[in-house]
Amino acid sequence: MFQFVVRRLIATIPTLLGVMVAVFIALHLIPGDPVVAMLGDMATPEQVVAVRHELGLDRPLPLQFVSFVERYLRGELGNSIRTRRPVAEEISDRFPHTFLLAAAGVFIAVLFGVPLGIIAATRRGSMLDLVSLVLSMTGIAAPVFWVGLLLSMLFAIRLRWFPAIGAGKPGDLVSILQALVLPAFTLGFSTMALIARMTRSSMLEVLREDYVRTARAKGLSEKIVLYKHALRNAAIPIVTIVGLNIGYLLGGAVLVETVFARPGLGKLLVDAILARDYPVVQGVTFFVATSFILVNLLTDLIYALLDPQVRLS
Repeated sequence: MFQFVVRRLIATIPTLLGVMVAVFIALHLIPGDPVVAMLGDMATPEQVVAVRHELGLDRPLPLQFVSFVERYLRGELGNSIRTRRPVAEEISDRFPHTFLLAAAGVFIAVLFGVPLGIIAATRRGSMLDLVSLVLSMTGIAAPVFWVGLLLSMLFAIRLRWFPAIGAGKPGDLVSILQALVLPAFTLGFSTMALIARMTRSSMLEVLREDYVRTARAKGLSEKIVLYKHALRNAAIPIVTIVGLNIGYLLGGAVLVETVFARPGLGKLLVDAILARDYPVVQGVTFFVATSFILVNLLTDLIYALLDPQVRLS
């Protein structure tokens, strides 16, 4: 088990390095000067030169990248060009909103995806199975921002059940939950569809096994057969899909927060990109990528505990 953990940790290093290289290059390919964006068009050339030198943007790109990597290895994310606040503080202020949204998205995806997959498996070929298939394909194919706009138009603008933007009033639990409903459903819809399809496939495979037929032959109720025998053995691939998609939900929260104007990492990232705030963009992207990798690593460890064959592969 220890060797398995070490191998997985070593495998994350090239991924993190690749993320850092890709983000650094992409940011410097974006047209525009971050110093001009910060100072405004009325700034004098001398002021622009002085600020560029202060931020280290006048050095060659290879040296800027080396400095960038060195800071991150020391755990320093730098300071925002716009606000001059440490990037770590900017992230810590916004991360609770993103974490709450991602957790709610996972909850909704599992709450609706697993029962939908079980119903489709137990009623294979029926109208319910067809409806499950249509919902699943729609959820997988539909863009997140499109789903968010549709839900906002229906439930926020027409029915006025939930707010269209914001994260609720601080300290008001009811307001926070109301503002969370539409973004959480938007974020969890595609994962719910994927979980439903995986649950259906796993359940259909397990329901053909001899021990399920034996349990039914003993006179056990259908609920006990489905949930105690079939679902427990079909849960391993479902757990894997859920774990892997937690990282995707963190990334998808960027779009959802932009659609619903939530003050999370997504809005912070979009604002930083528009302002050419390199340290913030690099810090948020690196933080999300690291979280994604750590979640996948944790999923691998849980999967290895459930299935010893994984540790030997």
